[in-house]
Amino acid sequence: MNKLIPIDKRESKLLEFGAPKSFIENIGKISELKFRVEKVDGAYFYFPTITNYEILSGLNIIPIYDEGESFRVFGYNETIQKIFHFELENDEIYTDYGTNWNLLLLDIMFQYFNDDIENGLDIVKFKTVGEKLGFDKSETLYKLLNIPVEEYNEKYNEIDSWRNELAKKLKIL
Repeated sequence: MNKLIPIDKRESKLLEFGAPKSFIENIGKISELKFRVEKVDGAYFYFPTITNYEILSGLNIIPIYDEGESFRVFGYNETIQKIFHFELENDEIYTDYGTNWNLLLLDIMFQYFNDDIENGLDIVKFKTVGEKLGFDKSETLYKLLNIPVEEYNEKYNEIDSWRNELAKKLKIL
């Protein structure tokens, strides 16, 4: 890692790289996403101890949010800019979003739907969370996800291709 951007510069740097302002302002404040989109306290605690991770090599790192010991970060240098997901004790990128903030927000909303649909999640609540994130496609996403259980389970078996399909239908890919 070249540099860990200080916490007091974090928000302004993320905004500079195109992060939705409402998303940045609401990280750790959306009760429906508690434990999914947390403040970056863990990142600033752990990151100084993992400077040898190959995935961080040569990059300036801006923590976006924590999810337990899983992190979403923005990494950049003179030639690279990317949003990515990785976990502690695993020098591997799980998801690379490029610089597409909407893909990251789609993943958050997809996970929210998947985790809470059985608890009575409705389109109004879903849209409200989407608005807090700055994701203006939440109503359409809800309709695309709110399908019969058998169809949902079948699509979920091919989750990566389904997410790509959703991103294309939402016109964010």
